[in-house]
Amino acid sequence: MKNQSYLSLALLFIFLIFQPSAVSSQTQLDNYIKEALENNLDLKKQDFALQKSLYALKEAKSLFLPEVEFNTSYITSGGGRKIEIPIGDLLNPVYNSLNNLTGSGKFPQVENVSQTFNPNNYYDTRAHTSIPIFNAEIIYNSRIKKEQITYQQVELKLYKRELVKQVKLAYFNYIQSLQAIKVFQNAVELAKENLRINQAMVSNGKAIRTVVSRSENELTGISAQLQEAETQAQNAAAYFNFLLNRPLQTAVREEMVTSSVSTDTFNPQKREELLALESLGQVNELAVKLSKSSALPKLTTFLDLGLQGDFLKVNRDAPYYLFGVNLSIPVFTGNRNKHKTRQAQIELNATQTQLEQAEKQLDLEVLSTRNRLTAAKSSYEAAVSQVALSEKYYKDEQRLYKEGQALYLELLDAQTRLINDQLKQSMALLNVRTRETELERARASYVL
Repeated sequence: MKNQSYLSLALLFIFLIFQPSAVSSQTQLDNYIKEALENNLDLKKQDFALQKSLYALKEAKSLFLPEVEFNTSYITSGGGRKIEIPIGDLLNPVYNSLNNLTGSGKFPQVENVSQTFNPNNYYDTRAHTSIPIFNAEIIYNSRIKKEQITYQQVELKLYKRELVKQVKLAYFNYIQSLQAIKVFQNAVELAKENLRINQAMVSNGKAIRTVVSRSENELTGISAQLQEAETQAQNAAAYFNFLLNRPLQTAVREEMVTSSVSTDTFNPQKREELLALESLGQVNELAVKLSKSSALPKLTTFLDLGLQGDFLKVNRDAPYYLFGVNLSIPVFTGNRNKHKTRQAQIELNATQTQLEQAEKQLDLEVLSTRNRLTAAKSSYEAAVSQVALSEKYYKDEQRLYKEGQALYLELLDAQTRLINDQLKQSMALLNVRTRETELERARASYVL
């Protein structure tokens, strides 16, 4: 009677473990999710991409500002093309006439000049400032960079949702592996109890020695399954810690998780997948306008302030300024802009089609996931009922075996059925939690 009471309490304990709790909270799991959102390495990579987009926008906006650069150059040359200036031929006859009239030599003879085109011993130092007055390409490029930030923000939130899902599934898988360990631990106790009963029956001459050997083999086999379950639990914990970017051997606290997902009709917020496609559509639309803007005029102005003259010589004539306005109007580009615009338009049409398809696919996902959750709950309820029947069947077979009214093979069959049904119940509960997490993800209902 004492052994039967112990067995009943053990089976009841296992049953209560598998039963969904109505009062437990998700505090510990929420803390793990928060830790993952703070430390996950893949999430950090997504954040780096967002930061890169922010700097790309700043770079695009800087194109509206004046650009100032300092330039200096020194030139010396020899040879090359020349221009002959006949100053002597023009002035010497005049100077000769003046000398004759004045009776003096005040007007000397002048040589003809030969001047090269290349400057010699010449420097030019200036500060060049350019300002875009109108450039549609800069305007649309800045808008594209801004929209790409929105896209990256949505992508970051999308990855956070996927990470929440993966953390939950990994945690539930770890919890299920612990429950499997408890099932096999209980099975080991049952096998030990059966071994003790068989040893007593053999001692009393009520059974042959073979049943003891069979009991020992059964105990060995269940112990091996227990070790395998423990290994699976260690692997599940390591993967969970990997998602949280923690040392793989870090202990994971076990906590019962109650269901917070309903299969009732729910109006979810717009999925990040749709927001991302909408943002991508905006980028493609701006890309079309950017391609068209290549045919528009570009107006810029510039101002140079500097010095120029012979090297190492600065006088009042050296400073100078140069101001101008540039107007560039594309005339013919071989239809490159036209073809580029058509490519951008096709990309926009493809994105719009993809958005329509995604909306239908996501609606289908919510519907099918909700149906799978309903089926999973029904399977779990059936598994709970089957475990209760298996427990009763095992106790009846054990009682009959002790009384000599049942074969040991029948007792082993009842034991195997009980263990398998308990494992199926554990997997059924894991399936329920998995479907709940998938439905939560499909609805994008987890509050980030």
